[in-house]
Amino acid sequence: MIRTTTLPNGARIVTEVVESVYSAAVDLWLKVGSAYETELNNGVSHCIEHMLFKGTPTRSAEQIAEEIEDVGGTLGASTSKELTKIYGHVLGEVLPTALDIICDMATNPLIDASDLALEKQVILDEMQMYEDDASDVAQEIMYGNLWQGYAHSYPITGTVDTVNGIDSAMLREHFQRFYTPERMVVSIAGNFNEEETIKFLSEKLGALKPGSGPKAPVTPASRHFNVVKDKDVEQAQLMLVSEGLHHRDKRLTVMQVLDLCLASSASSRLFKEIRERRGLVYNIASMQHAYANCGLTSIYAAMTPAHTEEVLDLVLQELNRLKSDGFIAAEIKRAKTQLRTDLLMDLESMSARSTNNASDLVHYDRVIPLGEAREEIEAVTNDDVIELARHLFSQDKLSLVVVGPAEELEEHYSLTVVDK
Repeated sequence: MIRTTTLPNGARIVTEVVESVYSAAVDLWLKVGSAYETELNNGVSHCIEHMLFKGTPTRSAEQIAEEIEDVGGTLGASTSKELTKIYGHVLGEVLPTALDIICDMATNPLIDASDLALEKQVILDEMQMYEDDASDVAQEIMYGNLWQGYAHSYPITGTVDTVNGIDSAMLREHFQRFYTPERMVVSIAGNFNEEETIKFLSEKLGALKPGSGPKAPVTPASRHFNVVKDKDVEQAQLMLVSEGLHHRDKRLTVMQVLDLCLASSASSRLFKEIRERRGLVYNIASMQHAYANCGLTSIYAAMTPAHTEEVLDLVLQELNRLKSDGFIAAEIKRAKTQLRTDLLMDLESMSARSTNNASDLVHYDRVIPLGEAREEIEAVTNDDVIELARHLFSQDKLSLVVVGPAEELEEHYSLTVVDK
């Protein structure tokens, strides 16, 4: 049984006891990321995530690492456009240790100036790693152009200039504004004492004061673009992108079915036709990102530069076919089976349960029952898929990014789309 507890200050706790396992997974999510930043402090959310591991008034960085590993556990964190996440996995019997460490990190980071100087260099090295990867470069170009002028376009890591400009005062101001209880969800799934856990978290988080940060990021307006970026690499990277769906869009399940049939599985049309039958790409897949008030959908391919135009033409042909005819019954059935299977297999993972419960509470303010999720999958029809495809892949919405050696690429690729 899944239980949700809301503290008077707005912090929310979701617990799911599973007595048949030994472990417990924990997620602490905060509604803050690069979409809540400005041009001047871009990267500050990601920098704070790094600094959470650098120590608190009662624990050094070494003690944080040693204490969680002393009990056989693991600990990690991530930053995205709209969320910062701290997560851990331990045996249920030592869950209080993990919770104490995570709560300490999330509420009492030292943010020491000398540690910050070192960590900024680590972040700059991380940025260079992404710059060396053409697919990461293509993705940043995609975000930067789709929502140009809005915070959703900012790189999560920040830029070299903004990271160099971050100081301790900036971090503390951002932390005090956004690391606040009304933005916080703690999710635990596994074998643990539920009453003691809720009591512990209520004591740890109950005294936190609400902050002044906005409840949601500014809604960005999308724009049309066609970018070819010169980069000295062996393979060209292609991203065909369109405005997608936000988290509360009722067509998200339709999107999942469409995605599996079109590009995100080994049996999908694009993979079978372009990868398997023609051998034109090393990889072809899709990317779906849904946010609070916006989203994007993208088809991604990596190929020899000389094949770029042919691959793009084949993708556009398939999109035109999709908007006209959709998929056959066997394809729809296969996608639904995959989605139902994923739902059930997630029940075998405490980390997946904890993550899914946190995600539901953050995005929908409730945990979606398994039966309801399965009914939504079963309700998807081919007509739904065609209607959504026509919405997503119309001529005025499709944009293109190509990254590769300029001498082997065209300056401008044509997006030939038949609007249905």
